[in-house]
Amino acid sequence: MLKSVLIICFFILVSNEASVQKTIQGFIGDSAVLPCLSTKQLKDLNAHWRYEDSKNVYDIEEGKWSPNEQDPVYKSRTETFPAEYSKGNFTLKLRKLQKSDAGSYCCFITEFSLQMCTALQVKEKQKGIQAKPDSIRGIESKAERIVSLLIPFFAGTVLLWLCEW
Repeated sequence: MLKSVLIICFFILVSNEASVQKTIQGFIGDSAVLPCLSTKQLKDLNAHWRYEDSKNVYDIEEGKWSPNEQDPVYKSRTETFPAEYSKGNFTLKLRKLQKSDAGSYCCFITEFSLQMCTALQVKEKQKGIQAKPDSIRGIESKAERIVSLLIPFFAGTVLLWLCEW
């Protein structure tokens, strides 16, 4: 019975993408790049960036930036790359990071019912230590997260197997 429960837990962990987020680290005053990539491409897509499911960070409607509903906290601090939209790239750059920017950012591509979330950590710069570029900051990949979740699972399975032996 316990083996069946462990096997079910394994498949839930592997198939449950919603529980896995990328984590990006940024520093106060710097910029952070939050990825939003779709393998599907379509001209004039709608994509929406939200902070903690409440603040409107950035809207792309019919392939163009729509600043009408943008939360004032993000005015003049956000940027995307319109030349990349046709490739399915709706990545957001957030400038002049503040401690209050830390949290979960989700990108919704409405035509494909696709949602991608990124956890942003904002830290103070340590004096005398230069910050790493955006491309090599601490990014936790989906694979790393799944592996870290599976280690206790496999340890439990081995212990169970040894107890039965």
